[in-house]
Amino acid sequence: MARQSRPDRGARGVTMDSYDQLHVISDLHFGGQKGRQIFNQGPALAAVIDHLGALDPALRVGLVINGDVIDFLADAEDGRYFNPLHAVTTLEDILIDPAFRPVFEALARFVHADNRTLVLAMGNHDVELGLRDVEARLLQALGGDDLRARARIQYVMDGAGYLCLVGGDKVLAVHGNETDAWNPIDYEALRRTVRALNRGAPTDAWNPNAGTRLVVDVMNGIKKRYPFVDLLKPETIAVPQLLLALPTDYKASLMGFARSVGREVFDDGRKYFGLLSAGDGDDGRQALDALISKGPLPRAARLAPIDEDPLAAAAGHLAAGTRPIDLLDAAQAKETLGLGGLLLDRLFGRDPRENLREALVTYMGDDQTFSLGGKDEVFDALDKDVASDVRFIIAGHTHLERRLLRKRGSGVYYNSGTWIRLIRLSESMLRTRESFAPLYDALMSEDMNDLDRATSVDGQERLVLQRGTMVSIESTGSGARAELRHAALAPGESLPAAPAPPWRSVPGSQYP
Repeated sequence: MARQSRPDRGARGVTMDSYDQLHVISDLHFGGQKGRQIFNQGPALAAVIDHLGALDPALRVGLVINGDVIDFLADAEDGRYFNPLHAVTTLEDILIDPAFRPVFEALARFVHADNRTLVLAMGNHDVELGLRDVEARLLQALGGDDLRARARIQYVMDGAGYLCLVGGDKVLAVHGNETDAWNPIDYEALRRTVRALNRGAPTDAWNPNAGTRLVVDVMNGIKKRYPFVDLLKPETIAVPQLLLALPTDYKASLMGFARSVGREVFDDGRKYFGLLSAGDGDDGRQALDALISKGPLPRAARLAPIDEDPLAAAAGHLAAGTRPIDLLDAAQAKETLGLGGLLLDRLFGRDPRENLREALVTYMGDDQTFSLGGKDEVFDALDKDVASDVRFIIAGHTHLERRLLRKRGSGVYYNSGTWIRLIRLSESMLRTRESFAPLYDALMSEDMNDLDRATSVDGQERLVLQRGTMVSIESTGSGARAELRHAALAPGESLPAAPAPPWRSVPGSQYP
């Protein structure tokens, strides 16, 4: 028989919520223009939430939405990195949108059930959730006027994460952006904004991090023509090379991306051998040289001087207004490989299909990307910083599900992946011009449905991956057991019919 719902105390006497079951999802990214929304799993997610709400009412069940539930950046225009004055209006539009409404209705049913707790945490795309009027509107939408239902909603908006117990074992859920130099949240600036709004005073200008600048200044403009870029993780080394490879003008976007890199170095609080200015005045050219020659944030290796790197030299000349024809002698005088060749080929009219294919081969063809045991920098950072007595660490942010054993003490790290579409490229898709041809047509389409339908030449692999990942931890009577579960649907797939749970366990993800 399940214990009565009550908080328990940890080893140091700290009061923590205690559950029989805890389920964690993240990175829903509700928002965006109709027809280009990257979340399309409303009924599937609603079915999961309703199933959890209908479990034995004697069980204490927690549901954590671990950041980036609302994507306030998806429609950001005119350089609005943070928009407190219109955040409630944005939320209102999302609440009534048919793509997301089933989920909010299911969450409302969930918090009206006994022994259920909903935990809402902040991510780097939904900073506006920390505003008081946004919180009030969301609580009203989910709890209505029922004070007991409202009390079942916990708001975690300070970046500290959510610490609780399942079966006596400690669980810590954090979004993961706090480990990412691209996406820190300035909680003190947010606090000052809330204080100013409460007093009816002017708010300070919001100083965005590098990831926000990248989304607003660069990615939002590109995805209007190429929706597929929204299905890639933006803060990766792939972005500048993809910008170079796209068959449209890229120079302004690439310079914007370079300025985002400069912002990241500023946020990280250090200069790189004097290469980048640590202030806001840098025009992006030096950052562009560093970005293209070695990647978004150089950390360990000194960059080659500009005259030793043909791509950096070409980009520098281009930024200075040099005509492409003036670069021809330099291109002929020195062999250009890799990205250097990509830039010059782009300037001199090479087939854009091959440009994009080669960029994707180099930066997106890693078959470890979707591996449960693949590299995860969020794990590396959290495992070092989180105490060894925390048996379960759960993060999101990267959009890539993971199960990795802790190095510091016993325990496990899970990444809860995402519920949005993801692009998955295999080696066979990128091997030849012929194998890439149908995928190229889908990637160039402005219709998201073309991406959903795209498959490899033999029809065995889909370009878009749908997973709907959830981390579930359940008490066993002698501790807790966890696993990853999939609940999203790809075209033609179906989930078990009720009353069976509307998900499938992920093989190899169980712990212990």
